[in-house]
Amino acid sequence: MDNPATEPSTDVLDTNAAGNLFASMLDPVEPEKEAPTDEPAEAEVETEEAAEDDPVVTIKIDGKDVEVKLSELKNGYQRQADYTRKTMEVSEQRKAAEAETMKARQEREAYATNLNRLQAQLEATLQEQQQVDWEALLNSDPVEYLKQQHLAQARQAKLQQVYTAQHHVASQQKAEAEQSHAAHLQAQHQALLDKLPDWKDAKKADAERAAIRDFLVNEGFDRDALNNITDAKAVVLARKAMLYDQMMSKAHAAAKKVSTLPTKVERPGVASEAPGLDKRTSAYQKLAKSGKPEDAAALFASMF
Repeated sequence: MDNPATEPSTDVLDTNAAGNLFASMLDPVEPEKEAPTDEPAEAEVETEEAAEDDPVVTIKIDGKDVEVKLSELKNGYQRQADYTRKTMEVSEQRKAAEAETMKARQEREAYATNLNRLQAQLEATLQEQQQVDWEALLNSDPVEYLKQQHLAQARQAKLQQVYTAQHHVASQQKAEAEQSHAAHLQAQHQALLDKLPDWKDAKKADAERAAIRDFLVNEGFDRDALNNITDAKAVVLARKAMLYDQMMSKAHAAAKKVSTLPTKVERPGVASEAPGLDKRTSAYQKLAKSGKPEDAAALFASMF
């Protein structure tokens, strides 16, 4: 039998093999590099997909072609649709409020009419009762006397209630009229500023108002009546009339001044230094005689 202690064992490492094994365990192994690929990066793919999902479209704005993204166009349409919806809602609410106000006004007017009718009936009945000979009725029929006295007192109390209700209705109508008048003045004031933007300057507006008032008074209007004018169109029209009158006055003054100038005699063969002067003088004189708007326009045309 062979001695196992003397035979070499295949499971035992020698010194060199053990060193190599430890060296391989200590040295890091570099990962294998992946081969380059021609596929685009993920970010580039997402950018291309986003561009395909949000194309550029051409629209006309103020007659010019403008390129915008489809998403921006959709957002703008949605905002416009939302604005339109809200505007319609506000309009419907305003119409509903106006309808409620009109209904309340009609009901109040009907109530006031009934109060007036009841007032007339009670006053007529009480006036008839005043014709009764109360002393004779008391002596002849005390029971009827007490009955009529009770009716008179009840009617008098009812009439006082009618007076109180009428006063309340009149107060409501007055407050509503004042509120409506204030709203009208505010609207006309805004309309006036829209027509005359220069009147946003308070000093200029006050000066022109005073000038318009003086102009209308000189034309025969009552000054107190002018203070009650609240229509913006009437104010604009009066201002135009005032400015036209001022223009005509200046034209007449200029025409009169020109007419007093000595006539320049041109020597034969000498060109006129101011070829438009005679034409302008003629236009001034014609306007001074006629006062027509077309002659005023011809005068201004001759100045240029």
